[in-house]
Amino acid sequence: MPGEAGGPSQYFDFLKVEPTDPCWVEVQRLRYEVYCEELNFLDPANYPEKLETDEFDPFSIQIAGINDEKQAVATLRLIRDSHLGFPLERHAPSLFESVRELPRDKTVEVSRLILAKRYRRRANDGRYGTGGIEGDTRSRIGPAGQQRSSYPLILFGLFRVMFEESLNSGYQWWLAAMEPWLQAFLERFGFVFAPVGRPIEYYGHVVPYAARIEDIFKAVAEMKPEVLQMVLGGGEAG
Repeated sequence: MPGEAGGPSQYFDFLKVEPTDPCWVEVQRLRYEVYCEELNFLDPANYPEKLETDEFDPFSIQIAGINDEKQAVATLRLIRDSHLGFPLERHAPSLFESVRELPRDKTVEVSRLILAKRYRRRANDGRYGTGGIEGDTRSRIGPAGQQRSSYPLILFGLFRVMFEESLNSGYQWWLAAMEPWLQAFLERFGFVFAPVGRPIEYYGHVVPYAARIEDIFKAVAEMKPEVLQMVLGGGEAG
């Protein structure tokens, strides 16, 4: 299966997806499969064409991982500020004062982080291919004795484009609603997010977080330089 060895870009293309791209339909189909059919976060009856989209998509940068069959295997989006505001502002009843102090034109919200179920390689991989609820990143041995990567390569492939698009567009801050275990898992690699609100029910039990992109870049470089190399260059960590 693709992705067993080598860096994330060896088996998948990670790219920004425009609304006119054919793979935009694949992204919507993947979102429907996971959010409507698998997790039951959204009512499938509202999406008769089995394509999930919402009012924030026109104000978003769409990012996807595409396999060699031109299928979307992973996705996330960066939602810009607009007259709609950020989704977190709708769903979190009270965000900390620090959120209101963020420069809105330089802030985006990370949303719809999804990995296709068929690419969660291990039985305990969890929703994001992180190795389970506790984020076990130890190398595993495959059925043929092949050592599997100890890193969530597809996730890091998405993050590479997220970094690029954020920096190229002049964004300085990320907002995100994450499960606390996912935040703890990412922090082990230097992706440090600070809580900016109390826990809420928003597509699961999550906490609102924020991070300055420059601080994450520096933390990853200091804590896990091999991960920074992987994220920026798409190569496997040694």
